[in-house]
Amino acid sequence: MNLIRNLIGLIITVVLLPLFLLAFRYVAEMEFDYDQINDEIAISQLREQMLISYDLRYSRNVLTFRYKNDSFRLSQVNGMLLLQPGTQIYLNDIDSMYFEKKNGCIYVVYVKKNKEYEQVIVSEKGIYFDAFSFCDVSDRDDDQHEE
Repeated sequence: MNLIRNLIGLIITVVLLPLFLLAFRYVAEMEFDYDQINDEIAISQLREQMLISYDLRYSRNVLTFRYKNDSFRLSQVNGMLLLQPGTQIYLNDIDSMYFEKKNGCIYVVYVKKNKEYEQVIVSEKGIYFDAFSFCDVSDRDDDQHEE
């Protein structure tokens, strides 16, 4: 009985082995662009920072804003999308880049390796912290309503 099981397992393995080899060869020949994944991660991190920024002003080449009471500038410098002051690189090896407004959002449009990418980075209106306050503030004394 064990001999029959071993023979059946060996036959199944021999039949499936060429299929596995073809699958491995196919997967090994696939090209994967890690730069595109890195760009997605960087834009996501930029969106997180822009989420709590305020006083947004943008032109075609520069996006300025305030973050934690400091002024920052996002622009292309030497083929990179940089956040200044300091040097925080969000995109690298870009050929060209510009900002544009569509549907109430600010997009960064960049060309990299002859491919154009368009990513939303922030809402044009930004966030107003007063909109998050649900406190009903009034001038009444709470002691007057107690009995």
